[in-house]
Amino acid sequence: MEIVRKIVGAFLVVTAIVVAVHLAVTPLYHDGSPDYPVWEIVNYFMAAGVVIVLVVGILRKRAISEHEVDTPTYLRTSFVFYGGIVLASLFFWEWFWQLNPDSETGLSVNSHIIYFPVMDMLYTVLALIVGRRIWSGGGS
Repeated sequence: MEIVRKIVGAFLVVTAIVVAVHLAVTPLYHDGSPDYPVWEIVNYFMAAGVVIVLVVGILRKRAISEHEVDTPTYLRTSFVFYGGIVLASLFFWEWFWQLNPDSETGLSVNSHIIYFPVMDMLYTVLALIVGRRIWSGGGS
């Protein structure tokens, strides 16, 4: 079980780093078209990471609600829980919209430009927090 926990933690940290770096370098190579071939691949890994963050957030929130905890722990857990819900809602809504071949028209292109960078930043923060916690054994 220890090896699975380490793999999941490493997966989250690595995908967070990949998302953060790729978010920063995308404007350097992108030609302005609605196609983002690298993001199409990264989104599948992000989808798995979003589900992991959401599940860990739910389990942690349930665990602390059964015990009295200090305020910093409560705030960290609540941030991961509610942030995971927002992240999952936005990510899957935008990703499924993007997977629709007729979606790249008009306002939807603008929503991709706005929502995906916000989700990428939120994913980076949450995946690093949860990945570090899982790696160190605090997420069990």
